[in-house]
Amino acid sequence: MAEKYSAESIKVLEGLEGVRKRFDLIEISKKIKKKGDILILSKELKIKPRILNSAVDEGRILQILPDIEKSKASILARLRTDREIKIFSKKHNIKAIPARKLIQLIRNWNQEIQKNPFLLLSQQEHDLIIGSLMGDASIRQRERNSCFRFSHSIKQKNYSKWKVQLLKEFNISEFREVKRKIKNLFIHAVDFSTKTHPVFNYYRNLFYKNGRKIVTIEILNQLTPKSLAIWVCDDGSYDNKQGYTILCTNSYSLEEHNLMKHFFNEKFGLDPTIGFRDRKYYYLRFKQKDTKKLIKIIKSFIPSSMLYKIGEKND
Repeated sequence: MAEKYSAESIKVLEGLEGVRKRFDLIEISKKIKKKGDILILSKELKIKPRILNSAVDEGRILQILPDIEKSKASILARLRTDREIKIFSKKHNIKAIPARKLIQLIRNWNQEIQKNPFLLLSQQEHDLIIGSLMGDASIRQRERNSCFRFSHSIKQKNYSKWKVQLLKEFNISEFREVKRKIKNLFIHAVDFSTKTHPVFNYYRNLFYKNGRKIVTIEILNQLTPKSLAIWVCDDGSYDNKQGYTILCTNSYSLEEHNLMKHFFNEKFGLDPTIGFRDRKYYYLRFKQKDTKKLIKIIKSFIPSSMLYKIGEKND
């Protein structure tokens, strides 16, 4: 005679509680290394992907806070990175806080880091994002939260890896080699994207207006020698014969170029000229004397694989 199951028993068997009873959630979470692993493991363990995702998130929390109640672990999983779990747990007595209040505190946290990313990010991470966004990187908004994205030539694969290492705290959605066709040319590149996170909303709001990336004095005031170095690595071009540097700032308007020119003069004592080409693109050109000064400012922050951007041989 076939064994009968009630609706309640089926729900327990298939739901998160059933997974808790049958598996070690910490060990399950350790098996997820890259995009696609959830679907593979879902088929292997015969657990619905949505439930498995919840189990993996809970297992991640239990690795950091092994004594936390499982019900609170699932709430804390709304914090996307291990670092913010540690920061949040130092800030709040999470063991004593009721679950309902904990949910509200996490909502408040996510709102706060959208206004002040330094609650979560280091100066180094901030500089990387600012410098990259001055170049060709982008922030894509997906529903409520955003992700950070960039693409570099395959020749700059080591530079891409260097960036990924600096952003290793954030869950990586994509890091792969691709080939795409642009105007009858095949481009071999490396594409990168983080998963969405509330902190990236700060940069989306900072850099975008009506869907277009812009430059403002608020952005420029956040440029440091390190973020300037990354901007040069992304968009800079060094002329080995004449010893000058060009920043390919093609996407920005003349007004924005005037703003950047004034900023370089005021903050770094540099006086780039504004060039114009193809009857539609502006760019910044640093004369030989200013290029030497620019290199002194940024050289110590240039990754070894990108030294050619300042006229030196790569290590």
